[in-house]
Amino acid sequence: MDYFTRLKRRYSAELETGVIPFWLKHGIDREYGGFFSFLERDGALYDTRKPLWMQWRAVYMFAALFNRYGKEEFLEAAKRGFDFLVRYGRTREGNYAFMLDREGKILSEKEGGAEVFSESFAAIAAAELFLACGEKRYEEESFRSLNTYLRNTAERPGALWVPLAYPMILLNVLAVMQHAFGEKIGEEEIRKCVEKIFSFLHPEKGIFLENRHPDGSFDLDCQTGRFSNPGHALEGMAFVLDVLRERKEKDPAFVKKFLPLALSCTERTFRFGWDQEQGGIFYFRDILDKPLAKNECMLKAWWPQNEAATAMLRAYEASGEEKFLDFFEKIDGFSFLYLKDPLCPEWFAYAAVGGRQVHSYKASMWKGFFHLPRFLLNGIRICERLEGKESGKTV
Repeated sequence: MDYFTRLKRRYSAELETGVIPFWLKHGIDREYGGFFSFLERDGALYDTRKPLWMQWRAVYMFAALFNRYGKEEFLEAAKRGFDFLVRYGRTREGNYAFMLDREGKILSEKEGGAEVFSESFAAIAAAELFLACGEKRYEEESFRSLNTYLRNTAERPGALWVPLAYPMILLNVLAVMQHAFGEKIGEEEIRKCVEKIFSFLHPEKGIFLENRHPDGSFDLDCQTGRFSNPGHALEGMAFVLDVLRERKEKDPAFVKKFLPLALSCTERTFRFGWDQEQGGIFYFRDILDKPLAKNECMLKAWWPQNEAATAMLRAYEASGEEKFLDFFEKIDGFSFLYLKDPLCPEWFAYAAVGGRQVHSYKASMWKGFFHLPRFLLNGIRICERLEGKESGKTV
């Protein structure tokens, strides 16, 4: 049995016998609708609030899983979540809020700017639901949410910073929506989005920064300007590599222009973000290696490992270079050793610090049914495309 067949089976088992059953059992609010977003290690509920990020991400994930496996319970969960959020989640201005209570009352409309991403997750959730059943209401909601996201993230006159997150997340939204709606999502929008992502690449350092000025310049004299999130950058490269893979035949000039850059950035970002002493992708780093006033910087969170592993598999698929499999195996080994819970299904949010598991919950305001199952599903799909390809690796 070849390397990728073994890897596919391991990831399928993790997804199908661990992660999905955990969320089906503990994550669905069958009384009021929507999903539970605060779950202890064993799945017990510790907070009944419902952050919109996690709600829409769960709708997306259940719809995507239905489109993969065809199980009606996945589609039912996605539909009920969609109905709950459309009914209760919008503010008077027509935006999606940030936080609801269990019954659907809006508790918080804003969260330091994070609320603008509620629309991005609504757009991909509705697109996957349209793929699942073709209902017009899902198409309408997907485009309504896309347009709201574009309006709320447009560059404003006088703004000091522009964040990498805006185009990075937009590229994923456009890619998911194009799968659902075809030519209604134009190629030019996707090309512009890829170009904008690379505008956050520092020309001398070769590393992505989280913020730049609206004129395209960088500022390394302050922490905000030096701030780098390696997992975020690798998530962006995973999106770019997948877009390039899908255009290999129909747009070779576009692929030729950006693929070498995407591969080199993926490698450099891994080397920059990997903890050479203890393993794992750092949460945050200062591009000049100066002190970073963020307590999370030393934590090894689940999602940067998930997104980094996806990027490495896609880089290997695009290039055939074994070094990307070497990088993947480092991330994969660290993740399954330190983030996978040996006693209960699902993963911890953070690897143990100093040998102690500080945060043992499985879901929170920022961790839900999204990065981990998406990573496993992406890994399965990549392995299916690579099955039979010779590799000296063993699983």
